[in-house]
Amino acid sequence: MQLSFVPTTDQGEIRLRLERLLVPGSLLDAALERRIRRLSSDFASYAASYPLPLWAPGLVISNEMRGLTEALFPLARPRALFELILRRGCRFDPLLSGSYLHSCASWLDLLQKLSPRLNSADPGPVLRLIAADGDTRAAFLFALMLPRHFGGGFDRYPEQYRWLAQWLRGQAGRYPTGIRVLDAACGSGEGTYQAALLVAETRHGNKSAVHGSTLEPIELFAAAHLHFPHDAEREREYRARVQALEDAPAMEFYLDRVDTAPQREPYHLVLCNGLLGGPMLHEPAPLTAAFAGLAARLAPGGLFLAADRFHAGWRLRVPREALIAQMRANSLTPVDIPEGIAGIKAG
Repeated sequence: MQLSFVPTTDQGEIRLRLERLLVPGSLLDAALERRIRRLSSDFASYAASYPLPLWAPGLVISNEMRGLTEALFPLARPRALFELILRRGCRFDPLLSGSYLHSCASWLDLLQKLSPRLNSADPGPVLRLIAADGDTRAAFLFALMLPRHFGGGFDRYPEQYRWLAQWLRGQAGRYPTGIRVLDAACGSGEGTYQAALLVAETRHGNKSAVHGSTLEPIELFAAAHLHFPHDAEREREYRARVQALEDAPAMEFYLDRVDTAPQREPYHLVLCNGLLGGPMLHEPAPLTAAFAGLAARLAPGGLFLAADRFHAGWRLRVPREALIAQMRANSLTPVDIPEGIAGIKAG
């Protein structure tokens, strides 16, 4: 899917653009209704034979609860119907494999992760609601694909931002037609807007361009429209922060994979925070392809930056030295920075 958006918060335009991604209205038909009723019947059988407390918001889940639930009411059963409805409601192939539908260990864990959006232990009522109402389905999909902790938020890499602000000031006058910046794997876009703020503050002029790219259409839409239908507080905070962006460079968000050949002209600065060497990208072959793709997006003499907040031992699996070796292999000369890694492409 070729998809790109110039940012806007106009509600009418957002609704029109959202219909490019999502099917509006009801998807509920007799066949789907039968499957939902059958699943609710399976749940009732589970509830009748389950000897432990049934799920309710705030329940502390034990391994015994988790294992017994998975034995009596496997997550695969409700997952299949959630996926069927969500895929029918999308005009693209959503990356549901990376969501809680697949990462949770049991139906209880999914209930816990998506509470209060999942507010009934029986999946039937929620499935019927998201099938019947397009707005509810959209909010559910955004909640599933954009949980708050998935790399979102401003000021995640403060040392990198401070270093980058100094670097940008040092580049003043070097790019008479404006500096070009790419925030690759931008997620929900906070880092992209923060890069745009730095470009504006360091007086690179309104001829500059700051772009964000991601491979996930829901992330892309949220970033370009500061749109979080599942989280009104997050949307308010996000929009209030971006309002400070004055004398903004030209901004655009587009669908892209970092491990493919570039489709745009090269950039003078490429950021790729929170991806390389973590849970989404750590195997040697994909990591090599990603570094090659990122280096190809960089103009000669351009700067590459990458930082992370990975935990759970990812630095042991993909140490800093391995990332620096990947940079060298792609003609990027390492630069010492206080947070993450950096390299300058051979001129």
